[in-house]
Amino acid sequence: MIKPEAEAFLLPGTNDIALLFIHGITASPSEVYPTAKLIHELTQCTVKGILLPGHGTTLADLSLTRWTDWYDTVKKETEELQKTHRKVYVAGLSMGGLLSLYAGIKMTQIAGIISINAPIFLRIPLPGLLAPVMRLFVNNLPKVQTSWNKELNSLGRFNYDATPIDAFQSMWQLRHKVTAGLKNITQPLLVIQSLRDETVRSDSGRFIASHAVNASVDLMELQSSRHVATMDREKEAIAKKIADFIKSTDNV
Repeated sequence: MIKPEAEAFLLPGTNDIALLFIHGITASPSEVYPTAKLIHELTQCTVKGILLPGHGTTLADLSLTRWTDWYDTVKKETEELQKTHRKVYVAGLSMGGLLSLYAGIKMTQIAGIISINAPIFLRIPLPGLLAPVMRLFVNNLPKVQTSWNKELNSLGRFNYDATPIDAFQSMWQLRHKVTAGLKNITQPLLVIQSLRDETVRSDSGRFIASHAVNASVDLMELQSSRHVATMDREKEAIAKKIADFIKSTDNV
């Protein structure tokens, strides 16, 4: 059963543009909602936050899902929005950023791609390197409960307190597919990277921007935000940047 605080959301717009917003691994649409609401107010476009398979319920459910399950949901939701909207943009935070980039690689009819703190390089790379070994001993990797994580929870973010190693390893497979396919993105691309990200290395954004050689790329580096930038102190600046990105590419 889906936890009430992890439910998907839909903010109906008054025009024919839509934005699909994707959350990160172990999390839920609640972590992108604060920024999504601001984007909706600025653009009046439809903004939909989806819940990925295995999320919003239990860790055991997430352990059984893989990146292909998550992407299939993104593809389906994007195609549904395309039936009723002239242009559809896809945005994602963290793993959601990887999924938005992969959607851009595979679905050329998407109007534009927004990636926020996609995990190209991790600050602590050991989980990615040791996942195949670690899964022989433990199923889940507990998270460190920092004061910032506790604050996020108090602000309404639903997030598991551990990461299933099988799911993490699958996300890392997606990461490799994205880095290999960045050159195939041809849509306008907005890359947002927190310089104070405690999870993802700050050069991840620059890597994406420099390797998407066939796309028109705009890179925004956030000076004060942490990993969950969509709930942090620069969320208004993120929303304005995304709103301007949508407006500037609407007639492209």
